[in-house]
Amino acid sequence: MHPRDHILRLLREAESGTGWVSGERMSEALHMSRAAISKHVHILREAGYDIDALPRRGYCLKAEAERFSEGAVRAGLRSRLLGQRDWLWLGETTSTNTEAALRAMEGAPEGTVVVAERQMRGRGRRGHNWFSAPRSLAFSVILRPQMPATPEGLTLLAQHAVALAVEAQTGLRPLRKLPNDLLLDGRKFCGVLVEAGYRGPDMDWAVVGIGVNVNVREEDFAGSLSAAATSLYAASGQRQQRADLLARILEQLEALYLSGGTTQNL
Repeated sequence: MHPRDHILRLLREAESGTGWVSGERMSEALHMSRAAISKHVHILREAGYDIDALPRRGYCLKAEAERFSEGAVRAGLRSRLLGQRDWLWLGETTSTNTEAALRAMEGAPEGTVVVAERQMRGRGRRGHNWFSAPRSLAFSVILRPQMPATPEGLTLLAQHAVALAVEAQTGLRPLRKLPNDLLLDGRKFCGVLVEAGYRGPDMDWAVVGIGVNVNVREEDFAGSLSAAATSLYAASGQRQQRADLLARILEQLEALYLSGGTTQNL
């Protein structure tokens, strides 16, 4: 049995009692140091397990890892175009926008979705980096507009779509910060980056990249990010199902995109 599987077994067994397992007990059971136990717990947290830790009490499993996969998203997705064709589901990549742009140039169909559990070099506007925190959403959607479109207009649609989806799922009401961010309590939790390719003067394809801090804990934001960034979990105190949120965002984005909707009510 892998050490992390053993740790999860001990945590689950503790649920019928106090719920807590001491670091000393884990260390004895797995024949490894407490520092090694702590590293394995950190990896489990990044995988989506909500594990609490307190001095003199040990570790407690608060919630199991969520089911976040293409199948989980599509099971609850009510769209006609976005997410109904090709998906690329990656554990790790440099940037979902880069992956999606390459596929758009190769002829990938409209509605293709690229998702990554983690981006190593997520991008924002003007070359800025987007910190890809664990337990977040990082995805890009390929569009092939039939009507005149601009990156700025598609950015507004994406902001509006995320705001509507977040409010529907959490009750929170994000504020838009131009040109491409969404805020909760004055701190950023979502960024949008739209990139496009042209055939003459007309847009041939667009990649709508969206990053949303979902189940990120406050301690996951290091340094200056701790004052500037937040997440849905930090703002609401409730863990969110990323599969459900991704489905809602795709539905809202499709509705606005196909209807030529506005962003006046964001």
